[in-house]
Amino acid sequence: MTDREGTTAVDVPDATGPEAATFVFADLSGYTALTEAHGDEHAADAAEAFYERIRALLSDYDAQEVKTIGDALLVRVPDAGQAIHLAVRLVSDSGVKDRSLGVRVGMHTGTAVQRGEDWFGTAVNVASRVANAARSGEVLMSLATREVAQHAVLPGQVRARGRRRLKNVSEPVALFALVSEADDARRQLPVDPVCRMALDPALAPDHQVHRGVEYHFCSAACAQTFREAPSRYAGRRSARAALLVSDQARDRAARSLARAYAKGRIDAGELEERTEVVWSARTRADLHSATHDLPRPHRALSPWLVPFWPLIRLARRTRRRVARLKESRQPRHLRR
Repeated sequence: MTDREGTTAVDVPDATGPEAATFVFADLSGYTALTEAHGDEHAADAAEAFYERIRALLSDYDAQEVKTIGDALLVRVPDAGQAIHLAVRLVSDSGVKDRSLGVRVGMHTGTAVQRGEDWFGTAVNVASRVANAARSGEVLMSLATREVAQHAVLPGQVRARGRRRLKNVSEPVALFALVSEADDARRQLPVDPVCRMALDPALAPDHQVHRGVEYHFCSAACAQTFREAPSRYAGRRSARAALLVSDQARDRAARSLARAYAKGRIDAGELEERTEVVWSARTRADLHSATHDLPRPHRALSPWLVPFWPLIRLARRTRRRVARLKESRQPRHLRR
């Protein structure tokens, strides 16, 4: 269903029709950085190897390859439970093959229209948006897929990620992540600070220590690039790093949700759903998914700072503008 602005409304009932299927988007996380660091030929070889690994698994799950789009591959699977099992294989097997590029998977269940060998429609579009919202090494699914596959034996635990607004989708979509026991181990892999590829420290061809922190590199070229300008790469954050949270952080997030409910910003259903996410959260990203749209609490201003507050606000705005200007001048693959 499409509204007047051209956005798509996602609903669950169409996921149960006789023509419904689950559309799975799998792509390589960090592919742009890989291309910039190692060149087009190396990146093309990595993408082709990724496609071949997926194609070797399709027959086991009655899946059909639809098309490739850059470093992503779209697959159609009639059974939602089988689609989830396939997604787990893609993340675990492909992600462990070379320990370099992460794999992320997004899926949505619904109806689509076939034209030739391609498929078109809401289900395909939403699956693509869900994949964009996934993190490296994550299997992310919509509520429609979770509802259809709820009776299947799933290879992991399903955790709510909250409702997200997706591009060209009119209503927020409830997303769920499939968390397996191996997920945390994969997220602990160090990341090459230059090309942003995850790698096994035991297999890294080079490493060096900078200001008390050990960095591992996928190649001598990346190591040399780091040596020439270590301040440019040291300390960069990575979406693959597991920034673990404490019980105190969970408690603060739960209190924020309670305040939002008391002020009418969220309803009882959202409070229950988000609180479940908070208390099962292991990383900062998990917490952020439950509280990202809540207003930050205002801190009381010390009386002696009141006369200087306009200057403080001006300094903060200037600092943010300078930071954005510096980031805009960096190559895209180096931005945080």
